[in-house]
Amino acid sequence: MAYQWVIAALLLCSPAGLWAQDVPSGQQVAFSVALKTDDQPAEDHGPFNTETTLVFKRVVTNVGNGYDVNTGIFTAPVKGLYFITFTGAAGSEGGLNAAVVKDGVNMFAIYDSQNQFSSATNSMALQLDVGDKLWVTLWANQRIFDQSRLSTFSGFLISPLP
Repeated sequence: MAYQWVIAALLLCSPAGLWAQDVPSGQQVAFSVALKTDDQPAEDHGPFNTETTLVFKRVVTNVGNGYDVNTGIFTAPVKGLYFITFTGAAGSEGGLNAAVVKDGVNMFAIYDSQNQFSSATNSMALQLDVGDKLWVTLWANQRIFDQSRLSTFSGFLISPLP
């Protein structure tokens, strides 16, 4: 019986539980996207001669319509505290070095140089104002691999701010 209280506490205190409790109806925001669509072949994306904004084509979730599948940019529709995460897979032919960028400023990055289909993940809570933009930049001469949603970019509104 005690385990039921533990499970209930975990659910209520998890980011998803906080999101459901604190966000008024109509202000829910969440997105989760993968680099390639399910019908695209598994392959490396890159390398490119210059830094490149990654356009994640497989939209799994887009509550609030903040993610633009044509540009790869998430635009915050609500001022608030957001949880953002990015996972990238490195292919067999080169390192992975990419960053989540907010309005042109590097917020956090991932790096992997094992070169054997390894991956890296990083996450951060970010305060965003309405209209702030987030995207993933693949640095010059780097590669990112995707197959069946190995490389993903996601975020959700934890709590709106005044």
